[in-house]
Amino acid sequence: MKKHFLNIVSLALFTLVTPGISAQESRIIAGRITTFGVLPLNHVEITASKSGNKTFSDSLGNFSIICTEKDHLVFYAKGFDGRKLKAAKCNQATIDLVYSNNESSLEDATGNNHISKDLLAGAIGKYPLKGEKYYGAYEDIYTLIQNEIHTVRVSGNSVTTTKPNSFTQSQEVLYVVDGAIMSDISSILPLNIKSIRYVDGPEAAKYGSRGANGAIEITLKCIEG
Repeated sequence: MKKHFLNIVSLALFTLVTPGISAQESRIIAGRITTFGVLPLNHVEITASKSGNKTFSDSLGNFSIICTEKDHLVFYAKGFDGRKLKAAKCNQATIDLVYSNNESSLEDATGNNHISKDLLAGAIGKYPLKGEKYYGAYEDIYTLIQNEIHTVRVSGNSVTTTKPNSFTQSQEVLYVVDGAIMSDISSILPLNIKSIRYVDGPEAAKYGSRGANGAIEITLKCIEG
C-alpha cells in the first residue's frame, strides 16, 4: 500500500513539472555537449521545443531533459552556433557546438562561463576554426607554401616567383605577415596561420618596388591569453 501511494505521488509531481507531456509519451534524453569535438561546454541552454522544458549542461557538459519522442531539442550557448535536433537522435549522444569565430565569440563564450579562456585559446590555436582552412598538418611554412601556392617556386628557405622579371636581379617574393613586411618567416608555425595567399601585379603594387616579384600575405590567428 505504501509503495502504491508513493507511485501515485511521483506521477502527480511529474505531471506538475511537465504539464505538456503525458507519462506515456515522455522520455528522458541524456547526453554531453562539447566544442572542437573534445572540450565540454558548461551552462548550455537546452530547450524542448514542444513541451517547453528547459535545462542546462553542467561543468562536464552533461545534461538530461524530459521531452517527447517527437520533440526537438534546441541547444544554445553564446559564442557558438546553435543546433536543433530531433529528440530521437539525441539519446546518450554527444552534441558538438561549432565555435562561431567572430569578433565577440571569445568574450561571449568565456564571459558566459561556457568554457575557460585558457581552454578556448588553446583550442583556437590547435584546431581548425569555422571558415578557416587548417594548415597544422604541414611540418613547416615552406612545405605549406610549396603545396598550397602553385605560382611560386620553393627551394629550401627561399621562395621565388616563376614569372620572368627584368626589373630586379632577385626573384625572391616579398613576405608580409599581419600587414608587416618580414625578411624571414621560418619561425612561423603552420598551425598558427589563419590565411595565406600570393598576390602579384596590381595587387602587389601597394608594396612599391619591393612587391615587384609579388608578395606572400600571411594572416596569423589571434589567440588571446
